[in-house]
Amino acid sequence: MERDDRIVGLEKGWSFVATGLAKIRRAIDDGGGEGLSGEEYMQVLTTVYCMCTQASPRNYSEQLYQRYKDDLDDYIKSTILPPLRELQGEILLRELVERWRKHNRIISFEINMFRYLNRYYISKRSLPSLQQISSSSFHDLVFNELKSSVTRTVIAMIDQEREGKVVDLDLLKNVLAIYIEIDSGKMGIYKADFEQAFLDSARNYYSSKAQSWNLKYSDDPDYMLKVEECLQKERERLANYLHSSTESKLVEAMKSELVTRRTAADGSMKKKNSG
Repeated sequence: MERDDRIVGLEKGWSFVATGLAKIRRAIDDGGGEGLSGEEYMQVLTTVYCMCTQASPRNYSEQLYQRYKDDLDDYIKSTILPPLRELQGEILLRELVERWRKHNRIISFEINMFRYLNRYYISKRSLPSLQQISSSSFHDLVFNELKSSVTRTVIAMIDQEREGKVVDLDLLKNVLAIYIEIDSGKMGIYKADFEQAFLDSARNYYSSKAQSWNLKYSDDPDYMLKVEECLQKERERLANYLHSSTESKLVEAMKSELVTRRTAADGSMKKKNSG
């Protein structure tokens, strides 16, 4: 849309902007470039600027804000989510990481296109930023649907590593980073959708190990050496891909299953023998 002194209508202006958004998304989805030439990019930028600076009632800042959100939601539901729904296991994790990477790249271009809207409309009204909208949309429409399967797969891979199998540590790290990044660096989603299930799984795993080790290691020093070895390996996992805030809870869960239960079992045995 060429810049001139005429008023930019809502429908015509939005149609031009939406076409630019579609080109960017399609290019990044296909692994190509940015999707717009420098001239096209500036034309979209100028159109957004005009639509946000025209005098009322032709100032379309509010409409642009809402239409961008609706358009992003439609794109996610039609393009991002369907292929992911068909996947499971590690393939799902890899595609989710790649999809999240592309999503963030797309949004970085789009935020720049809407920077005038962001600076003079969104910020002055204390509305969620376009970055927040993009993360919330991905969370609500993609992550919420897949998180149970994702968490189960991650925990299964961690259990495999505990048993000495080789797993993709970078993949685990990248997936778990999504739990935090999608929450704008906060820990609420990580704690609610991963950490609790991980700690429950760790308790179950080490409860089972404690039962077998109680029979195998009758002497306390041998048993405690095994416990210390496991604690060290769990600390390595924390360093490799888990968030540091999980450490104290994990150590507490392990000690509860491996040490407290051992002590309680020894006390019961001594009481029985003395009786």
